[in-house]
Amino acid sequence: MSLDWQDRYRPPHEPDRTLRKMTSDDIPAVVALLAQVGWTFNPRDVVRLLHWSPEGCFVLAEPGGELVGCVTTTPYEARLAWIGMMVVKPDCQQQGLGGQLMRAALDYLIARGTERIMLDATAVGRPLYTKLGFRDIGKVERWEGKASTYLGPRGRAMWPTDLPALLKLDAVLFGVNRTHILTRLIEEFPDLVWVDEERGQLEGYIMGRRAPNGVHLGPWMSWSAAAAERLLRVAFEQLQGQHITLNIPDSNGQSLMLARNHNLQRVRHCSRMIYGDALSVRGELLAELAVGSLATG
Repeated sequence: MSLDWQDRYRPPHEPDRTLRKMTSDDIPAVVALLAQVGWTFNPRDVVRLLHWSPEGCFVLAEPGGELVGCVTTTPYEARLAWIGMMVVKPDCQQQGLGGQLMRAALDYLIARGTERIMLDATAVGRPLYTKLGFRDIGKVERWEGKASTYLGPRGRAMWPTDLPALLKLDAVLFGVNRTHILTRLIEEFPDLVWVDEERGQLEGYIMGRRAPNGVHLGPWMSWSAAAAERLLRVAFEQLQGQHITLNIPDSNGQSLMLARNHNLQRVRHCSRMIYGDALSVRGELLAELAVGSLATG
């Protein structure tokens, strides 16, 4: 069978894809899609993101149903929102699909009246985000290694009665109320929350979540460097021998020094970006020693 001249030279037609809200039925396919670009997530991570933003997570699907892209949003009331997990299947990249997903996320957040929209960008994604109107405001460095015990005073496990004080402290240090984020993490991982106090007052906390590649620690928030180190010591004592990941703002030199002193290694970084001419949240900059996650800020 032979093709006529027009068929042979006509540009191939890309299939019509469907952009829609992510549902719980998509979770296995989303995890598989993330794995294709080397991102290690488990279904529980995606369930958590859907819980925080059931109307603000999106997927792109082929006519047959196969997912070729996804993106999530995590709103913090109207004051802040984070865009995360923006992925396009490797063999479908350079087709404008990332722009479609990002515009869906931006449209959703702008319609909500979101004051500032932020994300953490890989080197691959950064050119697209810059084109869409995001600008750099810093970097977040990923540090990894094995937890070991260290001499010196340390914090303690969180008690249920600490929760109100922890949430109040975080709202001051972070600058935005994120009770919905912290309470969900505490409910899922109650054994991975530690606090430090001075004279009966909470000075800081650190919490973690289990991932396929070990334990991710963050948020890690503290008024003082001394309390921050006590928190890291108690966490490492309880997690001895396990693989640890910390995502640290490069503006916090104290945190970077603690990571280095506790035998962690810097493996890569992301660019922290904000949309338009919005200003960052006015929290206590040096109190944030590790972010919650790159997907949620």
